[in-house]
Amino acid sequence: MNLKLKTPSWITDGPHDAEYRTYKLRGAVSGIKEKLGSGNLMDALFEIDSTLDYLYKYDAVQMTQDPNPVSQIISGFDIPDLELVFTTEEELENDDVLDLLLDEALDSYEDLHSICRKQWRIIEDGLTCGYIPKKPYFLNDGFVFIKTPDNKMHIYHFVKPNKYFTYDWKQFKLSHMCTKEWTKESYISSVEEIVSKESDKIIIKMDCTTETILENNALCVINQKIFSMLHRDYSF
Repeated sequence: MNLKLKTPSWITDGPHDAEYRTYKLRGAVSGIKEKLGSGNLMDALFEIDSTLDYLYKYDAVQMTQDPNPVSQIISGFDIPDLELVFTTEEELENDDVLDLLLDEALDSYEDLHSICRKQWRIIEDGLTCGYIPKKPYFLNDGFVFIKTPDNKMHIYHFVKPNKYFTYDWKQFKLSHMCTKEWTKESYISSVEEIVSKESDKIIIKMDCTTETILENNALCVINQKIFSMLHRDYSF
């Protein structure tokens, strides 16, 4: 399924003026940096990815409107009777102001994405996970036990992923159930309670050793890691 592109607000809001749009662009970039600085990796990454999707598509559409795009792409090759066909799932209108800002916008959002990747790696390097007590044979709903450096046990629930509705990890959701002090006894009793009542459910234990915010930050990386593990192990 092709998801509809979302046009960034700094492209559409306010006067159609290059100076004004430049101001709005830089304000949007500053806002994302503030999110990253406050430990909100999830919202920042989603906004960056959405904007880059739009900018890359707009840039590609502009290329197709060149009177002779083939000559630019295959310059120096003698290939007779070659027709290069570009397609796009949705039309993006030409915007003369965005044309002026496109290079700055791409550079700014790619720099932001680089910052996200660095933060992501720091969190990911501190994660370990596995099924408990063992991987169930069938894909189902499940629970995730996350242990954090402050000795807390965070319990989340997820609904069985479906290949017709869950297209990627950003649509896979972990719903918070409760947070408790982590002790060996509380952990074992919580797992045993789930196993005794719902033996067919998937249970995953996740250790997060990085000192960081969980909600909207480390949880973004955890969400992707669990989705990828389920996708790999159950081929949905």
